[in-house]
Amino acid sequence: MERDSRKLIKLLEEDGWFEIGITGSHHHFKHPTKPGKVTPPS
Repeated sequence: MERDSRKLIKLLEEDGWFEIGITGSHHHFKHPTKPGKVTPPS
């Protein structure tokens, strides 16, 4: 499992996820066809 948040965010974006908001240091991502949200650890 990837522990470097920058690498994880890059992998999410390459898979089509896009950022929908930031709360503090937490970046929230959503996918156009996959259900739910993802908040990678910071």
